[in-house]
Order: sequence, then structure tokens, then C-alpha cells
Amino acid sequence: MASWVSDIVTAMRNLGGVAEYYDLYREIERVRPPEQLTPTWEATVRRTVEQNSSDTKSYQHRADLFYSVDGLGAGKWGLRELATPTPAAPDIVEPEVPSRAEVKTYRILRDTELSRGLKALHEHQCQICGATIELPDGKRYAEGHHIQPLGGTHGGPDITSNILVLCPNHHVMCDYGTIELERASLRLHPSHAVGQRYLDYHNNRIHARKEATAARKQ
Repeated sequence: MASWVSDIVTAMRNLGGVAEYYDLYREIERVRPPEQLTPTWEATVRRTVEQNSSDTKSYQHRADLFYSVDGLGAGKWGLRELATPTPAAPDIVEPEVPSRAEVKTYRILRDTELSRGLKALHEHQCQICGATIELPDGKRYAEGHHIQPLGGTHGGPDITSNILVLCPNHHVMCDYGTIELERASLRLHPSHAVGQRYLDYHNNRIHARKEATAARKQ
């Protein structure tokens, strides 16, 4: 008989690596024999997930298999094995900078654990154009974009509803506000709810600011 951990991992993989408890329960019902589902099996699933996640106080220092996607209590979990770090390009290295040289950082790629989970969920396909980049080792590459930017004057949250999975081209376009974000044109996934408030923020504060700047230059 397969262990609960094994069945939960299998169910998570089948769901793309990120799932809410409701969807996880339904998938476990599909992969685990009915006679092995006790009256309290859903509680067993929750307990097993928490005992195998360093994000919780219940962690028993077993395999650290799962991570909380939207924070504890939200009921959405991801499989760490599918939340792999984005590979760095070979020419991105720390340069040896003379002490008096001026260094400027133009863009920050924040590869948070949440964005890695979402990239796996979307199979590294851009939510605007559907494109992906296949690397020489067969892995796919995409970038996580915080719709309402983190930090600074924006203060956007690092939660899944504020993240889009994008190709590098569309990531740059969103960063610099050159395009408007419309929900109807996005490639959505049932396990990834994109927040309308963050789309509105982009359109009203980032895209609109770009248009206002262009108008002043005319």
C-alpha cells in the first residue's frame, strides 16, 4: 500500500505542482484505492502535508516536500521539487568593478518560490503569448512578473494573485508599462487566480504613467 506522502506527491504532480486542498482531495480520490480512504482521510492529508513542510510549526524535520503558496491558512500548497530555481544565463556574473565606477541596476528579476511554483503550473508558457524558451538541457525558461511591483512606492504583495508567468519580452513590456493588461486576453489556469485589483493597478499606475509621459513629450 502506497504511503500518504507518496500519494500526495503523485496527486500534486498530476495537478501541475500547485493545488488547493479541494482539488488535492479530488485527485487523491482518483489515485488512491477507495477502500484506503478512511472517514478522516482528508484530515490525514492536511496533517501529512504540514508535517512535511518547513513552512509550518507542525514540521517534523522529515523530507521538506511542500511549501505554502499564499501563506498558512490559505489552503494552497506547492510541491518543492517542481519549484526549481530559474537557471541563470552563462554571461550573468558579478563583474569586477573598479572602486570609482558607477553601477546601475535597471531591472530586478525576483525569482521567488511562489513564482517558481507558478511557472511549473503554467509549464513555463507566457500567459500573454503562450511562448516559452527551451534551454539546451531540455528545461524551459520563463519569468515571474509581479503585476503590482514589490517594494518601493508600489508595495505590491508577493502572492500568486499578483504574479504573471511571462516570456522575457512581455516581462520587459510589463515592467516598463508599454502594454495594458486585460484579463480576457490572458492565458489563465484554474489553479491560479489573477487578482483584478493588481491588473487595475498596472493599467492605472504603470501603463497610464507611461502614456502620460509620452503625451507630455509631444
